Amino acid sequence: MKNQLQIYYDIEEDILEIKLGEHDEAYYDEIEDDVFEGHVEKTGELAGYKIFNFKKRGGMKNITIQLPAHVNISTQ
Repeated sequence: MKNQLQIYYDIEEDILEIKLGEHDEAYYDEIEDDVFEGHVEKTGELAGYKIFNFKKRGGMKNITIQLPAHVNISTQ
């Protein structure tokens, strides 16, 4: 599903992964310390985020990710 949002937390590695849709291959660039933004290799579209040391960063209390303006998440 292209419009599927997947959120996975690996408690042992302390990594939060947020995926937007299903993508075979994506590359990730570090956009700030321990926060990586992924893009689909073929199209460049946003594939998701990986946040390392998530719990050490305060969990859901202080995580802010600025999404690019071209991102559109809908239920259609």
